[in-house]
Amino acid sequence: MKILVLDSSAIRAACSMSDAIDAVAAGFVALSAGRASAPLRSVLELSGPGAQMLVMPASARDFPVASVKVVSVANGNRELGLATIQAAVMLVDAQTGAPRALLDGATLTALRTGAAGGLAVRQLAPARCDVAALYGAGAQAVTQLQGLLSERRPHEVRIFAPNAGHVDAFIAGFDAPSSVHLVRGDRDSAAGAQVVICATNSTRPVFDRGDLGGETHVTGVGSFRPDSCEFEPEILAGARVVVDHRPAALAESGELITAMQRGFIREADVLEIGEANARRQNGDGRTVFKSVGNAIQDLAVGNRVLVRAMAAGLGTWVNL
Repeated sequence: MKILVLDSSAIRAACSMSDAIDAVAAGFVALSAGRASAPLRSVLELSGPGAQMLVMPASARDFPVASVKVVSVANGNRELGLATIQAAVMLVDAQTGAPRALLDGATLTALRTGAAGGLAVRQLAPARCDVAALYGAGAQAVTQLQGLLSERRPHEVRIFAPNAGHVDAFIAGFDAPSSVHLVRGDRDSAAGAQVVICATNSTRPVFDRGDLGGETHVTGVGSFRPDSCEFEPEILAGARVVVDHRPAALAESGELITAMQRGFIREADVLEIGEANARRQNGDGRTVFKSVGNAIQDLAVGNRVLVRAMAAGLGTWVNL
């Protein structure tokens, strides 16, 4: 049996951010319509400090493959010179279950998460975006910025992380259009921004809610534990609140859980991004997209990568 191995470079060559956004959009629509299955992930504690392993399967009608991702998140890895996220994604034939491809999971995770953020910008952000604030300077921040720039072209993006050196390296390494100026920001970077993106591993809010304007979109993709909040739950009060998958977000998002406990929002107020009404509407002020990550994203983007890679002759075939 042969299986196609797709490393980081092959994935990037096979699927652009714009293409990934379209794929994720279709996957979320299928999930919200009941045409896909993505059970809540299984979580296992590892021996490293703050380290967890997550197992995330998904299948969907009319998709030729199903997927399963094994991803580990270890906050102590940076001190060891390793990436925080370690992962692999297996695609199997949806009819026979035979393995079809093995994909670098860290690259696919960053791409599909950035694509979800890009989709949120497409559907929820104000049409005019002059200033954006990005909290975080890691791999997730890179693709979040790519997703943003696929849908809007702010003239200034303020980037903030506790380590100024990481921010400087991020700015130096990111290939931004000449019309977009990346600058080092601070905790107050959200002030005056039309789009605010949180892509950190912080367990506490990374900016002050008082800095948000009335016409602002906020995306949060970093925290995925009930005891973690990248932004203050009060931000959800009075906002159009959209999530990737309602059951997962209500079980895992500390921001949503706390906001509901304090009476800022009700479960009925929470929309899924795959639903038809999960778009900015006239009269909307603040919009919020909270993603805890969903396996349908891995399947949708993984399938797109596989199709394009096979057509372009990318990857390496190995015998099992």
